[in-house]
Amino acid sequence: MRILIIKDANGCLCMNSGDYDLKDGRIFFIPEEGLVRLEGEIGSGYWVNFSSALYSEFLLQNLDPLAKNLFLNLSFRDLEGNALKKAFSLMEQLKKDIEANKDVKFLGQYLSLFLGFTAGFDGYLAALTLDELQQTLRFRAILENFYKREKSIVFYAEGMGMSPKKLNSFLDRVLGKSLFVLIKGRVMREAEELLLHSDYTVDEIAVMLGFQQTSNFNNAFKRYKGISVSQFANLG
Repeated sequence: MRILIIKDANGCLCMNSGDYDLKDGRIFFIPEEGLVRLEGEIGSGYWVNFSSALYSEFLLQNLDPLAKNLFLNLSFRDLEGNALKKAFSLMEQLKKDIEANKDVKFLGQYLSLFLGFTAGFDGYLAALTLDELQQTLRFRAILENFYKREKSIVFYAEGMGMSPKKLNSFLDRVLGKSLFVLIKGRVMREAEELLLHSDYTVDEIAVMLGFQQTSNFNNAFKRYKGISVSQFANLG
């Protein structure tokens, strides 16, 4: 998959599905398939290429059904004003993190936040300041690395350089959820992936996700999904 972010350009982007104007502030979401030819000139902008594995990180964080189709066909979104400034600031930071050889999971979270913001799937992101977006990214990256084994608010607060009270306030204001709910949601999304797309047994999945007993995992999953682990696994 590829993204083309335009700050200053003229001409058009040509694909086998049609021609599209290179409009200032336009962000193209380009599928792997399809011929792309540039007829014009880009004065300022970015090309971003990323793997399907990184895109999977985005899908784990964005439950909007339309997110799965973002790169099915070429699509675009036009940004302006503060939204465009934030998009370019995020991309500048992403470049620095790539050059610094940051962890792939971190880059995956960065891409998830960037796509959620620019494609409009995470509506709450549009109202955040750049600093809040960066803080959200930092929290997501920490959560992604430790959600299976760390449940303490103190642990995440230390990672964010905040007091537990301030982190709770931040999560409630920015994400509208408590740490407990965010961890539970991430664990259950991972459980769904493993149950449908891996060969691990239920016992093995329970251990991988930090449950001391399989029965605890089964009970938590049923409360979350409304159906048992075995019923969900049979859906695949």
